[in-house]
Amino acid sequence: YKIACTASAMQELLGIDAPCVGGMLAANVRDREAVLPLSNFVHVGVECEVAMRLASDVAAAGAPYTGDGIAEHVEACMAAAEIVDNRYEDFRGFGVPSLIADDFFCAGAVVGEAVRNWREIDLAGVTGTTRINGAEAGRGRGSDVMGHPLEALAWLANTLAGRGRSLKRGDLVLTGSMVLVQ
Repeated sequence: YKIACTASAMQELLGIDAPCVGGMLAANVRDREAVLPLSNFVHVGVECEVAMRLASDVAAAGAPYTGDGIAEHVEACMAAAEIVDNRYEDFRGFGVPSLIADDFFCAGAVVGEAVRNWREIDLAGVTGTTRINGAEAGRGRGSDVMGHPLEALAWLANTLAGRGRSLKRGDLVLTGSMVLVQ
């Protein structure tokens, strides 16, 4: 899964006032590094995110979840770069339902090494930096993602539970961009 619009800066950019959920194909997730031909994309971008892999099912019947409560289901956290592709001339003109159907521009992700002792890290305080050709293009903090990346994961679990669906052991979730898409 990928969660879109978890940061106010991304909500303002997209003209959306709440987070949204999208899918992500496992075949488009790469470990640690990737070389992707620019010709594969219309207008490629990168988002700096915290990813989480689940250690156990998050049952719909257990909702509502909180950030603290959902933590017991997280096996590992990873730094992640979501690869997005804007395939529209004017994405604002297509409206939110079309963006949801498009999985909010998701074209894949590059996920860093799994950090299993993530509880020792202040996820709200981590800094994410996007660099293009070595130059800093954007910077954000984990707290820019709904106050804490675990709050975004809890939001997803609760949203899916409202649809009668559950997160599953092994699911990978991108919790939303800390930095404006670059």
